[in-house]
Amino acid sequence: MTKKKSTRLSAFGSRITTVISVALVLLILGIIAMAGLLARSGAEQIRSNMGFIVKVQRDAAPDEINRLKQQLPAMPYTASAVYASPEQILQEESQYLGEAAAEMLDINPYNPEFDIKVKSEYASADSIEAIRRSLGTDPAIEEIITAPLTISNVNFFVSRITWILLGIAGALLLISFVLINNTVYLAVYSRRFIIHTMKLVGATPGFIRRPFLLAGVASGLVAGAVAAGILSASQFWLASLDPLFAQSLHWPDMVMICAGIILAGVLICTLASALATNRYLRSGYDEMFMK
Repeated sequence: MTKKKSTRLSAFGSRITTVISVALVLLILGIIAMAGLLARSGAEQIRSNMGFIVKVQRDAAPDEINRLKQQLPAMPYTASAVYASPEQILQEESQYLGEAAAEMLDINPYNPEFDIKVKSEYASADSIEAIRRSLGTDPAIEEIITAPLTISNVNFFVSRITWILLGIAGALLLISFVLINNTVYLAVYSRRFIIHTMKLVGATPGFIRRPFLLAGVASGLVAGAVAAGILSASQFWLASLDPLFAQSLHWPDMVMICAGIILAGVLICTLASALATNRYLRSGYDEMFMK
């Protein structure tokens, strides 16, 4: 009785160790996924601030300005279009120049202008240049001011960050599989003689493999649920500290991450269990002592 109880405790302890090890690996993967979504959200915010300035002719008629007020916001590439009259621009600039400097000006030197922010899919130097050429033919527009170098640098930086995170995620996924495979292999190793005994009594490979695969599925589910719970609690805690974090990482995204790591845990644990079990299914009795 004592020996059976010791064996059960040993098997239970092995499963607990497996679940904890797998949960830690999945937690790291979840953190990388959260970092990737935060980077994507940050990139979208940066791109949402990209755009250009449309300077209207100083002597443009009110009808022309009203036409542009209706036309520019309706363009498919426009995320927002803010109009500023010469008086508004002078008032804003006087805060930097000083009221005295502004009063010394005989005439208002500023043109009416529109501050255009483009949608993220148009936030590239080529797209904005194409927009600039199309708007440049409008007789009511005097000049279009863009910053192609800044836009290219931002897109290059965002692209580089994205590839770095994907590389880290890929490396961690490979490392996680190796670690989980080793953890599951050790759990199966402790029961290798049971596998051999079942082979001797005529059990089929599928019958022998089934409980190990079910144990792998259970371990993956529990480990994934533990990692998902920790990530969800972290999301809730960080959102309570900083509302901007909640705006950058939404709960639907967290649900996708949690579902992804649970699925990854089940798949990796099941595959690792199948590989480890097949290894001992092909081994002879003498080889059991060497592996």
